[in-house]
Amino acid sequence: MAIVPRPVEGNYDDVLFEFIVASEGDVPRVYSDHRGIPTLGLGYALLVDAPGWPPRETLDADLAAIGIALTPADRSRITAVGQALSRKDVAAARNLVSPWTPGEDSAARNGFSFLITRDQSKSLFALLRPDYEAVLRQKLGADVCDELAGSREMVALFSLAYNSPGLIGPGLTAALRSGARETAWFEIRFRSNRERHHGLQNRRDHEAAFFGLTNATTTLGERQAIARLLREQRGFIEDYLAEVGRSAPEIQTALADLATSAAHSNLA
Repeated sequence: MAIVPRPVEGNYDDVLFEFIVASEGDVPRVYSDHRGIPTLGLGYALLVDAPGWPPRETLDADLAAIGIALTPADRSRITAVGQALSRKDVAAARNLVSPWTPGEDSAARNGFSFLITRDQSKSLFALLRPDYEAVLRQKLGADVCDELAGSREMVALFSLAYNSPGLIGPGLTAALRSGARETAWFEIRFRSNRERHHGLQNRRDHEAAFFGLTNATTTLGERQAIARLLREQRGFIEDYLAEVGRSAPEIQTALADLATSAAHSNLA
């Protein structure tokens, strides 16, 4: 079997940006992420996780490209956050730069001299994209990435890498290289949330759905593979969904959806 890529509807760059926005949130001010790292827009980190927590090497050039110049006060705050992170004092870092809250008044909570627009955020995202695309090419191989270029599958895989490059692990990579779509889907939805975080599972569900459990035209072999997956992993799936906080009806719906995808298979 093979994974037959499904092209995105519309412009790939726009679809990719909006997909990541839906998962990450697009924040017009510098905010503190869960590790205390000052971050802008769509996950653009101002500091680098290295000894001393220095500013991103391209920070000034990247901001200049979107018409932003840091003031002395901005630089002082960034330096202070880096010092706090060097002491492993995340609370102090978050006191210097407040976390983002959905629905907030970003202008009122802004501790820096600037806010950015949606277009500026998209430009910053374009600067980050090559790093994550390089991760995918290194882990999956240029041949797989070229085959999936411009597809819904690549959007989902990019989202995983953008969330954490380590999510492009050996199980997912092997499934993609062997053309086992159902296994790749399973790896995305059920093996990419180690901490069983309820909110993160919503993202995994969205990525798996966008990737797709089946090709546009489903073969008997594909349905047999899904039926086999359901038979072998039913217990794991039930336990996993309970651990991420899904209700009993939601668990049964998920299993029923898998069974429907395997319908007409002589293994179902």
